[in-house]
Amino acid sequence: MADTAKASDQRLTKDAILQAALRIVDADGVAALSMRKLAGELGVNPMSIYHHVENKAALLDGITRLVTDGARHVVVGEGTWQEQLRHLAYEFRALSLAHSNLIRYAFAGDDFIQRDGPMWRTLCTVLRTAGLPEAEVERTGAVLAVLVGGLLHTEVNGTMRRLIGSGQADDAGFALAVDLLIAGVAARV
Repeated sequence: MADTAKASDQRLTKDAILQAALRIVDADGVAALSMRKLAGELGVNPMSIYHHVENKAALLDGITRLVTDGARHVVVGEGTWQEQLRHLAYEFRALSLAHSNLIRYAFAGDDFIQRDGPMWRTLCTVLRTAGLPEAEVERTGAVLAVLVGGLLHTEVNGTMRRLIGSGQADDAGFALAVDLLIAGVAARV
């Protein structure tokens, strides 16, 4: 048995650790994630994980970056800047809903906007395309990210349904919010 665990430890990679941690968080939430549980999922000694990640905070940062880096396919495409901004908002929503337990955790922190991430770069490009003055691009981008992030936070924790009602409340509420945000940007151009 010890030889099997040792053999597994040698194949352990940071990516495998992050993927397993994300599976645990997606299934059971951030509170359920522990180094011991993660080691059990991977079939390794818990101490071997520390060769790849410093602690649970670093692990959570790693899986947050893993998820947001998954948005690298989001690029400014065809269509008006309004269509591009709407597309970006819906991509952010899909990413958030796919990993709602992680998003609840990430949105609770003060650094959930990753200015080096693909979503941020795409958002700033769309705002420039809209004709926003360069001096306003980052500030407007930050406000939009916070507003959409807050909206998604209310969606993943059920607040939107409680306030608007059941049924298609989340879809209708999100669509209305995105329309209002686009109208707000248009008014500043």
